Formats: sequence, C-alpha cells, structure tokens
Amino acid sequence: MIGLILRGLSAAFFLLAACGCAGFREYHVAETEERHVVNCTYIDTVTAFSDMGPFQVHPILTDDARDRVLRRAEALNATHVVWLGDYYFGGAAMAYYCWD
Repeated sequence: MIGLILRGLSAAFFLLAACGCAGFREYHVAETEERHVVNCTYIDTVTAFSDMGPFQVHPILTDDARDRVLRRAEALNATHVVWLGDYYFGGAAMAYYCWD
C-alpha cells in the first residue's frame, strides 16, 4: 500500500516537473549593453509591471515583469534589448533592431 502511494506521488511529481519545464520560454531577443547597439535602429522603450494579484505573498512568486518586457520586445521584432531597470515589481528596456 505504501509503495503504491509512493509511486503515485512520484508520478505526480514527475508530471509537475515536466509541465514546469515545458512552460519555460526561450526568447530570441538578446540582452546587451548600449555600446553594442550604436549601429542599430531604436524601436521603442518597452515597460511592464509584475502581476501582483490581489495580495502579494512574496515577490519571487509574482516576478513576471522581465518575461513581459522580453515578450513585448519580441512582438516589436526587436533583436536586442538594453535594460534600463529590472526589478521584481517592474522593468523597462530599450528595444533595438540590429542587422548583424
């Protein structure tokens, strides 16, 4: 009986881990410094705030501003971003398109 429960818990843990890894998204926008984008075209400054929900239990549990900024920059066809600020509650980056 204990073995069956342990197998069930192991299977549940494996499924949760697999779903968590499947949710990880790799962005095609490179994070760089301003000196590397001097010959690139500036697109826009992209900002986002973390979704804190009705109450904030812990900042680490609601930190999604970085992902939102990268997603928005990618939607603008940016190839590079230069971070102006990256905090748990929000972030801002300048989006650029570079040919090389």
